[in-house]
Amino acid sequence: MPTEIELKLALAPEDIPRLLRHRLLKGSARSTTRHLHSVYYDTPRWELWERGTTLRVRRDGARWLQTVKGGGRVEGGLHQRIESEAELGGPLPEFNRIRAPEFSRLFGAARLRVQLKPAFVTEFDRVIRSISPAPGVVIEACADRGEIKSGDRTEPLAELELELKSGPPWRLYQFALRLLEVAPLRVENRSKAERGHALALGAAERPVKAASSVVRAEMTVNDAFKAVAWACLDQLQRNEHGVLRGEDPEYLHQMRVALRRLRSAFTVFGPVLPASLAVTPRAELKWLARALGPARDWDVFATQALPPVCAQFPDHSGLAEFRSCCERLRRAANRRAREAVNSLRYQRLMLSLGGWLSADTWLGEMSTAQVAAFTSPVTGFASSVLPRRYTQVRKRGRRLGALSAQELHALRIAVKKLHYAVQFFAPLYEEKPVRQVRAGLAGVQDALGALNDAATTERLIDAASRAGQRSRAGGAAGILRGWNASARATHKRELAASWKEFRKCEVFW
Repeated sequence: MPTEIELKLALAPEDIPRLLRHRLLKGSARSTTRHLHSVYYDTPRWELWERGTTLRVRRDGARWLQTVKGGGRVEGGLHQRIESEAELGGPLPEFNRIRAPEFSRLFGAARLRVQLKPAFVTEFDRVIRSISPAPGVVIEACADRGEIKSGDRTEPLAELELELKSGPPWRLYQFALRLLEVAPLRVENRSKAERGHALALGAAERPVKAASSVVRAEMTVNDAFKAVAWACLDQLQRNEHGVLRGEDPEYLHQMRVALRRLRSAFTVFGPVLPASLAVTPRAELKWLARALGPARDWDVFATQALPPVCAQFPDHSGLAEFRSCCERLRRAANRRAREAVNSLRYQRLMLSLGGWLSADTWLGEMSTAQVAAFTSPVTGFASSVLPRRYTQVRKRGRRLGALSAQELHALRIAVKKLHYAVQFFAPLYEEKPVRQVRAGLAGVQDALGALNDAATTERLIDAASRAGQRSRAGGAAGILRGWNASARATHKRELAASWKEFRKCEVFW
């Protein structure tokens, strides 16, 4: 059964003509232009969608084509799906033409077939060109412009699909990086079917949290590293749209969670991954963390620290002005974060990371001993990493009540690293003891995070005082500092209690 491999890239509709005029997309033959009308089918309960399958009937000129897609995965905008296609005699599905064993049983059920109805439609113009950017590499570039429709709801569609016809998948990322210099492109993890499904349901996008770990006992260390990195990259990219729209601050928070997890993956696997091989991606990930950090700090301050104080002193004019000043600073920080996510540097990072993970060339640059370690079973590696990180946490947590702010910060970093390592390797161990350790770590991490927020609050109070009206800022800042000092004392007590619970947890490795 053929597998479709394509990289999806979103772009502005007005950039399509400029992109098509560029020499990189001239191709070896004349381009083909088609108008494509596609109807996607599903049951009222979305049974196909729930099973990761799509059924599409497309009109391409005088031809009708039926396509079933399913399985596979999406990694960094690279869509890999099993595909079964057949030419039809008309506009309605013909289930007897679905002979692929991966789909025949599903569509062989009479109950399902009778319930299948049109769910949504895509209609767009497509310009197709065949490109050979390197010997042995053939890419079909499809520039699509049109819309997705469901009932009276519509959504514009403008994207470039790079489908791999021959050659390794990393070549798609390499070619996309060259195109990025021509027009601003964005990696698109959502398929047309996924966007149509959301449109049909009228479902708004929601912030995407980290999925359960995909690490399995049969994996090598290399397999596990790539699986973790791809999962983190997926979470990062799936929260982009919400950040760029400037909506729920949770989108930014989840982007930062994904970023911390991805950076932690490089650290967790660091003992067997030579640092020199990951210098560039790690440096760029650090840049992104610094670009997003201030916006998240102001979000937490404005939405969590300030409201209870202002509610306690509703008639304090200085607090009201102080809050307005903080909101201006928050908007400015969020604007800078959106600019970073919308930058060519960010997209270059996403494409470079995707290409780096797809190429998987680091084994060829390792010593024999390093290759042996990186291709060994992940179970043994996990059992060496977790005790070491656990020991680091216990060591940094000694004399907890006497730790300085700097030492508490170091403990927080160590706890995070252990917590992420436990999350990554959780499927390799029994669920119950893993759950207990994760709960213990989460309690400590939350308390340390609250203390860190309190330290950040002091810094932001100073920043807002400098930016606001000095005559009234002083009184408001004094109230906030007093409130923050009280909160910090509470958080220290919470830390002591959560640390005690964590130390009771029995290790599972």
